Amino acid sequence: MTKGHRRVLAGVVAVVAAGGLVAGVPTAASAAGVKSHIVFNNPLTPKGAKNIENRIQKLVQGARPGSRIRISVYRFSNAHGIADALIAADRRGVDVRIIADKGATRRHAPNYAPTGFERVRDAIGGDKVVTCPETRACIGEKLNHTKFLLFSNVRGTRNIVVQTSQNLNATGGTTTDWNDAVVLANATGTYNAYYRYFGDLWTRKPVPNYWRKRGGEVSSPEAVVQFFPKARRTADPIAKTLRQVKCLYTNNGKARKSHVRITTGNFNNKRAEVLTALTGLARKGCTVEVMLTVDPADGSRTAVIPVLRDAGVKVYDFGEYTSPNPMHSKYILVSGKLGQKVGKWTWTGSANFTYGSLYQDDEAVLQLRKVGKLGPKKIHDTYRCNFVRARAQFLGRPVPRPNCK
Repeated sequence: MTKGHRRVLAGVVAVVAAGGLVAGVPTAASAAGVKSHIVFNNPLTPKGAKNIENRIQKLVQGARPGSRIRISVYRFSNAHGIADALIAADRRGVDVRIIADKGATRRHAPNYAPTGFERVRDAIGGDKVVTCPETRACIGEKLNHTKFLLFSNVRGTRNIVVQTSQNLNATGGTTTDWNDAVVLANATGTYNAYYRYFGDLWTRKPVPNYWRKRGGEVSSPEAVVQFFPKARRTADPIAKTLRQVKCLYTNNGKARKSHVRITTGNFNNKRAEVLTALTGLARKGCTVEVMLTVDPADGSRTAVIPVLRDAGVKVYDFGEYTSPNPMHSKYILVSGKLGQKVGKWTWTGSANFTYGSLYQDDEAVLQLRKVGKLGPKKIHDTYRCNFVRARAQFLGRPVPRPNCK
């Protein structure tokens, strides 16, 4: 037995002697710090379907005693592995706080079984795990649709932000749909912006124009984040960005064309500025592709498709009830010329392209500048690869490998 093995064994014995439970001997990998990275689930395989959920669970398991975990989420129904990890974190001295939309509870439902949210609340206390008011969002007037997690210290890495499109349940994420997540480590500026937003969600006081008062384009080296809702009858910031795309341009003496790719779980015609911006780009010569998931019973959503297609936008409708793997990610990719700059840009977050996401709901949209060693071009290309894989599945073609090579 080496000295290293003896030290590990001694640590295990000490924990047992103190009355603790040992789940396994820590390895060098499990003890390592957290690095910034991008995560996509792969709904085409049982293992890949839980990529994001498993990553979140490991972060919770690595939270150090005395550290903080803050979670704001729309739905938290199953994901019981995360629920168990949160309960264990609280018991080892981690300060856990969770806020969710009022729909996260379902004690009134027939054949009731506790949700993951309810299990955590019942285990660690209703003062630590709360919902928004019954009649509205926490800040906005409709839904708390956010999906982010904050960790102050995981295995020695501080100020971690996880922004995802995924809810903590099977539908809308973990086992069926296409989703993305970004993990930003040592991201003090971004962490502080989200932490303040969480504090405002936690107070549950309505702020109809939150975007203007506190949430509009908070910049840090890693990202530019916007928090919603925004006041009615004010400009749509997503549409404003899209209108800055130059479709046809010259770079290094060669004619070029900009390419816009969008994924969203919900796009309705009440988001008129975005719809007009996208159709305008297609008519000006941009290549525009939109992946969405349409509920055929919702006329405001079905009405979007012919408008986009008539303008020349390539539309891939996964269908809310027809596709085995609906599109649930919410990202925007621009490759080409934006304003006066030529380059590549990526936005992600919790917001769909709906009226509610802009004016009524609690939402976050994040423009990614730096993810670990990845700069804007590599970030964009990583997301583009995910887009290509989802599109291949939709078209019934062989799905490229995760690295798209």
